[in-house]
Amino acid sequence: MSILGIILILLAGFSQGTFGLGMKHQKPLSWAHFWLVYTFFGMLIIPILWGLFSTSAFWPILFATPHEVLFKAIGLGFLWGIGGILFGKSVEYVGISITNGVVMGLAGGLGAIIPLMGIPGVISSPSFIWVIVGVVMMLVGVGFSAHAGIIRDKESHLSSSLSETTETASDIASKRSTIGLLIVILAGVLSSLLNVGFEAANPMVKIATDMGVSTSAAGLPARAIVVFGGFLMNAGYALYLLLTSKKDLISTETISEPQATVKANLWAIFTGLLWFLPLGLSGIVAARIGVLGNTITWPIMLSLSLVFGNIWGYMTDEWKGAKKAFMWMIASSGILILSCLILTFKDLL
Repeated sequence: MSILGIILILLAGFSQGTFGLGMKHQKPLSWAHFWLVYTFFGMLIIPILWGLFSTSAFWPILFATPHEVLFKAIGLGFLWGIGGILFGKSVEYVGISITNGVVMGLAGGLGAIIPLMGIPGVISSPSFIWVIVGVVMMLVGVGFSAHAGIIRDKESHLSSSLSETTETASDIASKRSTIGLLIVILAGVLSSLLNVGFEAANPMVKIATDMGVSTSAAGLPARAIVVFGGFLMNAGYALYLLLTSKKDLISTETISEPQATVKANLWAIFTGLLWFLPLGLSGIVAARIGVLGNTITWPIMLSLSLVFGNIWGYMTDEWKGAKKAFMWMIASSGILILSCLILTFKDLL
């Protein structure tokens, strides 16, 4: 990976680990309103504008792509969108820490391994073993991160949250039920399909290069079409909530707080930009790497996003009063960084 590639993937990881901060500025909008604006810009408008800005052949590439490739890419994106919705549902059953750890682990591992296994002759490649080592280390780092989150939740519960929650021990136990674990596992498997979709859309990259599109821009139409599938699912779900929930409809009409409403909508748009930015940047790097591009960039981006996400969590006092958990988080970040280094410099090992 070149120096430029390293810089771009660092920016991608930073953006992926940061975009969630925008969701803290949702009020006074309802969740459905904020989510609809965020997905409309992040999964539809921004990908198209970026693609059009990068190459005038954006639409010709889409029209020249075989229908089966388009349908497969959109379908995988749609399934990934279901995984995103299940992620939110999983939190209600098993908590954010376990959900984040399991989903990131499955999404990162399966999202790298499934495309890798579909590449002819990849097993005989000298760097294959280091790709596997890097992915396995990433899974270990994600496990450490999940454990840190569980400990943090326990420490926070003991120190401060007793006055803020009415949940009993039996309530918490019920959330960690078999049904909850099945949902979170399904969410992780479906979330991995975003990168599988990028791999399935790779024929579009060849079509783009055959049209004379630069390597840096060749992967953008493929990414745009996959996230379009995710847009259909996420926007459809948000619209369903808005149309069926009287509460959501009322909360979107924040006439009494016009300035706050405008500000929240701008945050939703900015969140959408931060969400697609890592996909666009990693797409540039993946196209430059070649055959193993998606397999390499996907786990690196997710690993870095966890590291940066933990840093933001520390800066916003999410780890305050949780010393033991913080040490696990440090260990997790170290392992994730090491896995990124292995995947980045695998050709030199």
